Amino acid sequence: MTSTPVTLLLKRSGNASDRPSGNILVNGELATNFGAADPGVYFENSAGGIVKIGPSSFGTTAPNAVPVGLAGNSVGEQWVDTNSAAYYLKVWTGSTWQKIYSGFADSATVAGQANSSSIASGALIANTATLASGAILASGAILASGAILASGALIANTATLASGAVLSSGVVTAAGTPSVLVLLSGIPSPASYASGTLVYQIQSSGTTPSGLFIRVLNGWAFT
Repeated sequence: MTSTPVTLLLKRSGNASDRPSGNILVNGELATNFGAADPGVYFENSAGGIVKIGPSSFGTTAPNAVPVGLAGNSVGEQWVDTNSAAYYLKVWTGSTWQKIYSGFADSATVAGQANSSSIASGALIANTATLASGAILASGAILASGAILASGALIANTATLASGAVLSSGVVTAAGTPSVLVLLSGIPSPASYASGTLVYQIQSSGTTPSGLFIRVLNGWAFT
């Protein structure tokens, strides 16, 4: 074939979004559109529908939004919608563009997309959970429905918050314990706190030094 090349010409068009109709194709016949805005290869299936073979469309406008030839899209055709900061992959169902969802639903407010906030590997956010700017979730942290973290709150590895739980700025929940960091002046009665609770005294009280105390056994231990 190198010495006697043969050129096979298919039905083709270079106009953007100029898709062939079933009136000019027979079953299995190929047609091409090489317009840069919406390129693809097309054929007619056994039901008389036109099917597109080609790359996913990429941009702010859906493919064939302004048709020159056949209107509409083929079932399964894909479009990467770039209208928002987070690009969405969409598939034509035959009547609408269906978004292919990621791990987070549209209705959730996710700290990972808020200013300066972070969600580390493995963190799970349940339905309606809200993280404010600056909130940080470490690996494995779990928030149940309705949990709220304010700016600067920290959740350590494997910590769990139940539905409706609220943490304010500066509060720390450590891995697997009920530990809570409390800023106080003077050491409170140990009977008021569960074992493992952390209390940070910011001013000296008598002979009790300023610093971090942990509730152990029947009293406080200074660390």
